[in-house]
Amino acid sequence: MTPQISMKPITKGILFGLAGLLVAGSAILYYNTSNEKVDGGYVAYVRTNPIIGVPEFRQVIKGPGGTGLVWRQQGVIICVTPYTTEEKFDDIRAADHLKMKADAHLVWRIDAAKVREFVEQYGAVTEVDPTPEAIAQDAYNSFIRQPFCSAVRTSIAKFRGLDAPGHIPEITDMVEKELRTALKDTPFIVESVTIGSTVPPESVTAGITKKVEATQEYERQAIQLEIAKRNEEIADAEGRAKANRMNQEAQGALLKAKAEADAELYRRQQEAAAVLAMKRAEAEGMRLEAEGRKALNDAIGDNLIRWQTVQNLEKIRFPHINVGSEAITPLLQAIKAAQPAPAAQPAPAPAPSEVQ
Repeated sequence: MTPQISMKPITKGILFGLAGLLVAGSAILYYNTSNEKVDGGYVAYVRTNPIIGVPEFRQVIKGPGGTGLVWRQQGVIICVTPYTTEEKFDDIRAADHLKMKADAHLVWRIDAAKVREFVEQYGAVTEVDPTPEAIAQDAYNSFIRQPFCSAVRTSIAKFRGLDAPGHIPEITDMVEKELRTALKDTPFIVESVTIGSTVPPESVTAGITKKVEATQEYERQAIQLEIAKRNEEIADAEGRAKANRMNQEAQGALLKAKAEADAELYRRQQEAAAVLAMKRAEAEGMRLEAEGRKALNDAIGDNLIRWQTVQNLEKIRFPHINVGSEAITPLLQAIKAAQPAPAAQPAPAPAPSEVQ
């Protein structure tokens, strides 16, 4: 038979005590030791978490990484990747006091090299909800939002309301420079600023729309009026050209008719002058002929009778006297010499075609 071993009550108590201590120790270790892990894009601000006393800084760990198993240490996880925030404005006053609407976007992040400064000097460890998103949102609301909105307002206020939409790149540069200057010595880095839009209120927009529509209608009517004027000018020019052409044709016909009439008149004048010259020549010839005959008659007178007698004597033959033509030749010569020279005959009148 196997002997039975009996345990004394004291031994059992010790074993149960040891087991309790082991459980309690395990619980203490479990709840007071931790391994703070950090993912990529995050930084852990690690500090002590004493039961009694003030927490003390231990280290900053950039993810991905971790602390390993440590006694009563706590990490404040900070996201160092960029955040994008948007602000909408409904009452920005432009340079001409016109109310403007605007949308502005800011891309920013926490400087990984200044996480300790951010946690200790900018109140990150006092957050009720110490999540990275809550810490970043509180940092934006506390340190970035006010200078960002102020920069947007002051930059838009430098332009007239209706001119601001055309100067968005300039406004964006001004806002970014002003915000970088304001956050120069802080743990916050400005990545970029974007001004989405700047528009007047709806009432102003409606008025502008009506004005634009009225302007377009006016311009359309002006264009139609200009087209009508041009058409009228073209028609007028064509009418003037046609009238000038008809006038020139009429003047040409008149000049031609006048030239033909002048030519006919000149021809008739020349013909009349030629006929008149012929008549005058005939009259002058007849006058000269009459004068010649009269002069001849005056010159000859009785000598003509003598001349005729002498001519007749030449035909008479005397029987006893040998008197011939040789005998009376001297007498005939003397009679001819005494006669005047015959008058010159007038030149014949020129032909009508030769009279100019």
